[in-house]
Amino acid sequence: MAQTDTPRPRRTARLVAAGYVGAVAAAALAYGAAGAPEGWSAPLLLATFPGAVLAAFLGYYLLPALLGAGGPDGADVADESVGALDFLPQYVGGAILNVLLVWGIAAFVRHFVREARGSRERRG
Repeated sequence: MAQTDTPRPRRTARLVAAGYVGAVAAAALAYGAAGAPEGWSAPLLLATFPGAVLAAFLGYYLLPALLGAGGPDGADVADESVGALDFLPQYVGGAILNVLLVWGIAAFVRHFVREARGSRERRG
């Protein structure tokens, strides 16, 4: 079987990634709609770790600092109720970051294997 230079489409990987992000979005929506019960946060965080932590850091600390707003002190927050969409940015953003991390690692491994194979063939 001859190796080609063009990558083949990986439809299954795209479907798995879309399913993962969709499942996390549904779980985060249900979590917010249920009023953020205590037992749901740990499984959601584990399912989206480390992306959810990065998304929370970017959204709560880095973005307001870059835009010139205040910090996450919560002084402007008058309503403490939980909305159905409150957790979507953190968890879905975390899931998307995880998909991008896995994609980058897989691309690096494919590139490394291709270079190692080519080096071995050139050497003899």
